[in-house]
Amino acid sequence: MRIISAFILLFVSLSASGQLNNSMFDQRMQVLESDSNALLFNMKILGFNKNNEYFEKIADGYTLFGYQVNPSVSYQPTSKTRFDIGVFAQKDFGNDEYNEVAPTFTFSYVHGDSKLIFGTLEGATSHQLIEPLYDFENVLIDRLENGLQFHIENDWLFFDTWIDWQNILYPGENDQEEVTGGLSIRYVLIDKTVRLSIPAQIVITHLGGQIDTSELPLQTYSNSAFGLMIDFLRPDNNLINNVRLDGYYTHYNDFSNQQLRPFLDGDGIYLNAEVKSKFGLEFMASYWRGNEFLTIQGGQLYPSESSSVQNRFVIQEERELLILRLFHNLKLSDKLTLSSRFEPYFDLLNDRFEFSHGFYLNYNADFYLLKNRVKRR
Repeated sequence: MRIISAFILLFVSLSASGQLNNSMFDQRMQVLESDSNALLFNMKILGFNKNNEYFEKIADGYTLFGYQVNPSVSYQPTSKTRFDIGVFAQKDFGNDEYNEVAPTFTFSYVHGDSKLIFGTLEGATSHQLIEPLYDFENVLIDRLENGLQFHIENDWLFFDTWIDWQNILYPGENDQEEVTGGLSIRYVLIDKTVRLSIPAQIVITHLGGQIDTSELPLQTYSNSAFGLMIDFLRPDNNLINNVRLDGYYTHYNDFSNQQLRPFLDGDGIYLNAEVKSKFGLEFMASYWRGNEFLTIQGGQLYPSESSSVQNRFVIQEERELLILRLFHNLKLSDKLTLSSRFEPYFDLLNDRFEFSHGFYLNYNADFYLLKNRVKRR
């Protein structure tokens, strides 16, 4: 009853609020028939400032401030294939050097609603994982994913599965191979004035290898989530054009040969109420209750194990949070978006109020260097 009451309280509080939306951080690579034989220059830029005013022992407070640039050149040899070659660079303010410079390469093949991707993936927020499974801050500190991905998207189905090869192992190295894969599905059952969807998500990571000299055991961990999503659709000319309710049951499992983390399994309940206004003002209220839940790539506030550098051995078997997120998206042009966020939360078990706030500038544009149009019949 306590969980149900909390969810009702969240929904009632939405009378002057809006909806969480990370789609502006997605980096899709479109393969268009009209761009056959076209050569394009692409520029992706993210400027960011995120300040976490956290003082409790589960997560550290700090500031992320800097920018990312990813210029690339793309070529479509056919109407269904595309190559992208570029470089990704990140500069954190206060650091005299670039803290990451990495080449990017992507091959994309589309067939109908499906897409196969090899190389640098359409990763991060593009997987549309909930925050207990994927921390938004990974976009700011560990954005690139490389491997293989298969994606389907239409009016009824969102399907995304991928393998991200994070650390390669060479013979004799005192290290471990590390690979993370996932599956994110959302199937629409009803799509009228009310849209009813069933989402299911899983992330698995594996560390180990047969050719290493490391004494560490093989490690395999998983996070999963299964839920129900209800969208109340409204015309765009209304003050409130979308209301969404969704809830998830989440689970953590440790399949390792030897237990290194505090718990072998755990679970959690994640409930959300979202509202989006036509003025770009959005609001989301979330309730989280976890029991011995640990994450692979999830948000730092959700697990029962501390990610704090100074308090790394702190354990809180149960976590119960009420999180509010208010932010505004300002579209400066078709390619340029300015977003500001304020995200306070209340730790119900420790009776503590903390918050974070952020400011983000997104630019994503393609420029034709050479274009040969396909003759239309």
